[in-house]
Amino acid sequence: MVYPEGGAEGGQEYYPPADFKGKVGYHLEGVIPLILILIILFFVAIRFDIITSSTPLVGPIAEIFEGGAKPSSMLIIGATSQEVLDVLNDNDDLIRYRIKTADSLRRNPREQLAQYDIVMLDQSQEANKEVSRELGEGIEKYVAAGGNLIVVLDSGIRRPGAFDVIGWENTFGQTVPVSCDRVINDIPVCLDRRIVRGKLYREDEDHPILRGIEAFPAEPELFAIFETFDVTPTGKEIAYIQEASAARKTYPAIVEKPTLVGKSIYFNYNPGITRGILESTLRYMR
Repeated sequence: MVYPEGGAEGGQEYYPPADFKGKVGYHLEGVIPLILILIILFFVAIRFDIITSSTPLVGPIAEIFEGGAKPSSMLIIGATSQEVLDVLNDNDDLIRYRIKTADSLRRNPREQLAQYDIVMLDQSQEANKEVSRELGEGIEKYVAAGGNLIVVLDSGIRRPGAFDVIGWENTFGQTVPVSCDRVINDIPVCLDRRIVRGKLYREDEDHPILRGIEAFPAEPELFAIFETFDVTPTGKEIAYIQEASAARKTYPAIVEKPTLVGKSIYFNYNPGITRGILESTLRYMR
C-alpha cells in the first residue's frame, strides 16, 4: 500500500495494480528514466574515449557506435605531403580518403562535406592557400554539426580576391583553433615560415592522440626538422615544438578546439612525420 504525498492522513490510499501488465507498467515508470540516463552516460563515455573498442566487456558495443570495422571516410582538400599519404595508405582498414581541390568545393560545400567522417584541409604542398567564403562557411557548419576537421600549417589563410584577408577567422569563424593576429618584423606570423630543429613534446598527458608518446623523436639525443609557424593558439594546446638551440623557443605543435559535438585539430607541422600521432588522431576522430 502506498500513500500519496502528504501521508495517509492527507490523501487517499493508493494500491499498485494487481494484474501482471499493470505491475510491469508501474515498475517501468521508475526504471525508464534510469535506463535513459545510463544510455546518455554510455554515449558520453564513447565521445570522450573513456570507453573504446578495446574496453573489456563493453568494447564490442562501443565498436559498433564507433563505426565497427568499417573504415572512416576522409576528404583531403588541397595537396598533402607524401608522408601523410603513406600513413593513410598503410591504414586502409582505418581510413579511406579522397582528394579534391578547394575550388571544386565552392558549390554546395555543406552537402559535399557531409558525406565524409573527417575533412583534412591541407594545402601545404600547394602555393595557393585560398579557400572561398562559401567553403569556409561550409566547413564551419560541418564541424558545428558534428564533423571532424584537421587543418595543417598555413592552409586556408587566404580568400580569392579578398586581399585584406589573412588568417583563418574571417573565413572559418572560430572553427580553426589558432590565429594569425600577430605581426613580427612587419610580417603576419602565418606568412613567416620557420624551419626549426628541435623536438615535439606532449603537453596534455591525458589526450588520446598522445597516449604513450612523450616526445618526438623519442631518443633523447635525436632532433627533427620541423616546418612551422609562430601562430597563437585559441584552443587547447596539446603538444608543442621546442628548439634545440640555447634560446629554447617554443611553438604550438597540435591545438584542439573544444566543441560541443565535432572536433577541430590544427597541426603546426607536417603530421605525416609523426606516424603514431597521426594514426591515433584518425582513431580519435572515428
